[in-house]
Order: sequence, then structure tokens, then C-alpha cells
Amino acid sequence: MPIDLFGEGAPSQEAIDYVTGTPRLNSLNKIDTYGVSLRGEPFDLPAGPVSIAIGAEGRNLSTVSKVGELGAAKAFTSFWFNSLRGKYDVKEAFAEVVVPVIRDVPVLRKLELNGAVRASDYSTSGTVWSWKLGATNEFLPGVIGRVTRSRDIRAPNVSELYTNQTVSNVNIVDPRYTDDGSRSVVVYGGGNPSLKPEKSDTWTAGITTAPLHGLTASIDYFNIAIRDVITSISAQVLIDRCDGGNTSLCDYITRDSTDRITSVASSSVNLSEFKSDGVDAEVAYTLPVNNDANGRFNFRLVGTWVNHFTTDDGVTKVEYVKSQGYAFVNGVPRIRANASVGYASDGFSGMVRARYISAGYWNRTSTALTNNRIPAYAYVDLQLSQKVPFGDGGKHFEIYGNVSNLFDKDPPLYSTFSPYYDVIGRYMTVGARLEF
Repeated sequence: MPIDLFGEGAPSQEAIDYVTGTPRLNSLNKIDTYGVSLRGEPFDLPAGPVSIAIGAEGRNLSTVSKVGELGAAKAFTSFWFNSLRGKYDVKEAFAEVVVPVIRDVPVLRKLELNGAVRASDYSTSGTVWSWKLGATNEFLPGVIGRVTRSRDIRAPNVSELYTNQTVSNVNIVDPRYTDDGSRSVVVYGGGNPSLKPEKSDTWTAGITTAPLHGLTASIDYFNIAIRDVITSISAQVLIDRCDGGNTSLCDYITRDSTDRITSVASSSVNLSEFKSDGVDAEVAYTLPVNNDANGRFNFRLVGTWVNHFTTDDGVTKVEYVKSQGYAFVNGVPRIRANASVGYASDGFSGMVRARYISAGYWNRTSTALTNNRIPAYAYVDLQLSQKVPFGDGGKHFEIYGNVSNLFDKDPPLYSTFSPYYDVIGRYMTVGARLEF
């Protein structure tokens, strides 16, 4: 039905119906699990009993998606869903052991070794092994150290494998024909049944201590290297990396007889490598108050310092630390920390929390951005609640209120999709709970 925008009563309802519609999708995801395990302490060593666990388990996963009549008829030209059906299963066997080695010796008050191994057979990608070796030791009363070396795996989930295909139009610049400027091409999103499991080599080491009553502290170092990282990258990034020499990504680009790009399959892919290392730390202290309401002050500081956070596709290595204005990618601040001070009693509780994000850049790899610098940010949140007893049996009526971003701090420019900055502004909730 041709659409006529001019004249009284135009456009007609028939024309409006012809050019409008809603893409619809119904999806059903199912998982069936089963397993058997055995745990126990079959024998003792001089330092204590040996603990073991063995077992087997499995999962069957499936997804079915059906589109509406308009989608099935390919009635849309800019965005639509496709029906899909996919499933896979995994069978696993595992064993774990904890072996006490030395006990009640100076500096080695409780030394234990631990290990685990797991074999996972995926119907989509075959068998993959994961394992860990570790040790823990109590150096002094309340001072416990730990170290672990592990091989970890993550297989693609049903969504990453079989998510229904989406179709949209996106503007791109072809590095082969930059004189053409920005052109609109068809971009296909969705799952990728050819994905392989991610494999990670991880080192962790840390110390936990409780030097005073009510005071606990811990610090942990982590070093993670993941191969075949499953991730989604934008059409433009995929094109640029193909042009930069990553030929495996070129398979996702379709060109016409004039060598111009006509479509890009920007679905989940396995990139070469991801690496990150840094430190997690936490300090917490509870101070009792000698009153009839059993009051106590709670102080807590928790934070993460990231040294490196890089991706390497075999051609391009990108450092994402301090590129924290990025949307939908891996940029992270160098330091993130939360500090809170609270008071809790039998009836009243309140807490003030500060969230800190260190300074960085919208994109540290770009030198052309005028407003690239992002200053350090701090948000303040407030939580209050009061319980009022009523009736018999110790029941309570509770009133509570929360305020996020108490001072209504504005986010950095163009950070709409950032996971680190508050783009909503001051946000308040008030509610009540009643016990029956």
C-alpha cells in the first residue's frame, strides 16, 4: 500500500499498517541436570585426615525460538529476528583431594595441599580438561596464606551458540576504500555454533588475617590469561582487525563483485588472548556498642587495583586499563574502591557508602579526542531502616529508604552504557515490610 504523507486524512490506516509492525519472538530455554558424588575421609595422616570427593554429572541444554508472522514473512527491512533451534549436552567426571602435610609446627601451623581435576565432554566441541593445584598454610594464629595454580575452562553457552539471528543496518568505513566514506551495510548478529571453549591459566596468591577481635583483612594477587576468548565485537572493529592482518575474522565479511562490503556477521567469536593481573584487598571492622539495642558500628573498605587488562588477537594488542569510557567493551579503571560506615541495632540501621573510580580516559588509544580525559569520580549512597515492633510474637513493621548518588553527580560525557558511572542521577526508593 503506497504511503501518501500529504492531504487531509493522510496517510491512510492501510498505509500505516503496511510500513509499521513489531518484531516478535518467543523463546524457550531448558536445562536438565543429573549427577552423583561421593565424599569422605578414607584415611588419616600424621597431620590429619585426607579428604576426597569424586563424582560424575551431566547437563542437557536446549533452546527453541519462534518468530511472529511478520518476522517469518521477512516483512521488515531494518531489524528482525529469525527462528532457531539448538541443543547440546555435556558429561563430566571429577575428583578432588585435600592432603594435610604439616601441623602444629612454628610457621607451619597447618599446611595443606589441595588438588582437583575435571574432564568435560561437550557434544559441540569434544573433551576438555580443567584442573587446579593449591596450598594453604596458617603461619601465625589467624594469619592464613594461600596459593593456587589452575587451568579453567568455559564452554560457550546456549545463547552464545544459538541466539537467534538479528539483522540491522550499520554505517562502516572500509579501510580498502576510505574515499567512499561511511556506508551502510547489513550486519548479522546472534549466535555462532562454531565457538570453542575458552581456556584460562590462572595464578592466585593471598593472605587473610584477623589480628584483633572484630577486625579482618585480606589481600589477593591474581594473574589470568585466557585463550580463545568468546566475545562480541562491533562490525567496524571486525573489519579493521581483518584489514590489520587477522585473516580469521575476514571470513565474517561478505563483499560484492566490486569488492565493496555488503554484509558483516558480527556475532560472538573466539579471539586470541585476554590477560589481566592485579590485586584485590579488603579490610572490615565491627565495633560493638554497649547499649540495650545490641548496637554495632561496621566499617568496610574493599577495592581492586588492575595492573594490566589486555586483548591480543594475534595482530593487535590493546591495553584497556584506564579506557573506562568505552561502551560495551573491556575498558576498566585502574582503581575501584567502596568504603562504607554503618550502624546496626535491633531496631535501627543506617549506612553511608562511598564508591570511588580513579581517573582515566574515554579511550586511551586515541589522540584525536578533545574531551578524552575523565577525572576521578566518587559517589555517595545512603541507606536507612527502622523496625517497629507490633503485636505478639516479636513481629516487626519495617520502614526503609535508600538513596543512590546522593549528591546527584553527573556522569562523564558520552558514558551512557558504561558500567562504572551513574547515568540516571539521584535515585530514591522508599518501602515497608510487614511480618505476619
